[in-house]
Amino acid sequence: MTISSRAHYAIKAMLNLAFQMPNPVSLTSLAKKLDISLSYLEQIFALLRKNNLVKGVRGPGGGYVLGKPSEIISIAEIVSAIDINRKTAADFKGQPQSATLFAWGVLESKVSTNLDGITLAAIHEETVERMNMNESNIVAA
Repeated sequence: MTISSRAHYAIKAMLNLAFQMPNPVSLTSLAKKLDISLSYLEQIFALLRKNNLVKGVRGPGGGYVLGKPSEIISIAEIVSAIDINRKTAADFKGQPQSATLFAWGVLESKVSTNLDGITLAAIHEETVERMNMNESNIVAA
């Protein structure tokens, strides 16, 4: 499983939302923080919203929040929502495969399985834990 740069930004954005919960985060502030264009971030959030991973909050102080609890949002789910046109080794079933392509499919399956077991909440908790251990070396985001 290859994780595109768009999926990287989606994961970073989702982590940012997890750290800001329950407060909504505006796309403008998030685009500045991630150092990407607002229109690119809007495309990412359209896919995240379509997959119920985020939801919009209207009004002053509005923005986006997680669409469901961070304990049930896996990294694999975010990647799948963003990289919808990604070809995997499974897409080549029935066609002659080299040993390399077959091995890539095995690796892809293992990576996908591992990413499926990693939730936003788990990353959030471990980050807070590590930050507390290294308080003197942490720079505010």
